[in-house]
Amino acid sequence: MQTNRLFDIIYILLNQERITAKDLSARCEVSIRTIYRDIDRISQAGIPIYTQKGAGGGVGLLSDFVLNKVLLDQKERETILQALETMAAVNIETTNVDVLQKLSAFFGKISEPWLAIDLSTWYETSDQCFDLLKHAIFDTKRVRFNYFNSKGDISTREVEPMQLVFKSMNWYLKGYCLTKSDFRLFKLSRMTSLIISSQQFTRREMVTTTRPFVDSREIETVHLVMEVAAAVGYRVYDDFPLDSIRKLASGHLLVDGEFPKGKWLISYILSLGEAAKVISPTSLKKELVEKVESMRQLYHEQTND
Repeated sequence: MQTNRLFDIIYILLNQERITAKDLSARCEVSIRTIYRDIDRISQAGIPIYTQKGAGGGVGLLSDFVLNKVLLDQKERETILQALETMAAVNIETTNVDVLQKLSAFFGKISEPWLAIDLSTWYETSDQCFDLLKHAIFDTKRVRFNYFNSKGDISTREVEPMQLVFKSMNWYLKGYCLTKSDFRLFKLSRMTSLIISSQQFTRREMVTTTRPFVDSREIETVHLVMEVAAAVGYRVYDDFPLDSIRKLASGHLLVDGEFPKGKWLISYILSLGEAAKVISPTSLKKELVEKVESMRQLYHEQTND
């Protein structure tokens, strides 16, 4: 208890130039005599604390004092503060804001956090999924949810949550799926009816690879050359590497590079509508024509009903 009080006194003095012994005793809820004994102990520890009598006097520290006599160099102190700021940024309740403030004061580095993370969406929907999973991971409790796979099939999963992963602009849960008896990645946006079970689990040794992550060398690619109107340029810059985009004299953008082949590419190009024109390869252009024709036929049948 005494050590905590000495620590609090030093922290108070680091954040204000001077304070009276009476005010210190009130804040620490001890007698003035105890405060003076604490001041002697702090002084004996080599910390330059002093008292000044008279009007405007009180207890204080030398103005240039910073607790640098710790077993950490400047780089290590910055790393600790950055780690705490990062934890605070993603709203981890186990991060003690008081600890962050006190360490900042002791290290002589009071500044605005270097990182801010906003997990909310642009839509008026509350994302409670992230917070629930965060608690489940820290409390080592199983979770249960309904999950839609890439084909739209729904199944109920019971999972031992291990880690929240942010990859390719999406949040995923990495955990051991008891339903499949294997590690899996689950996209948070495909989860519904998420609940935290009362049943705790012992963390398993997490494997470094899971089924949804495929070796990039095994992915079939296509060399895409596509002209895109400047009006939808923001999407191109968000979704394609900058070194694959070139601005044309007309103001349009030319996308030229190797990209994974699959349904997602067809869907993406179609989502650009008339603003995109595929130049090559011919095989991709044929797939797009077939898809557009299939869509046209679908709507043609509906309008004739």
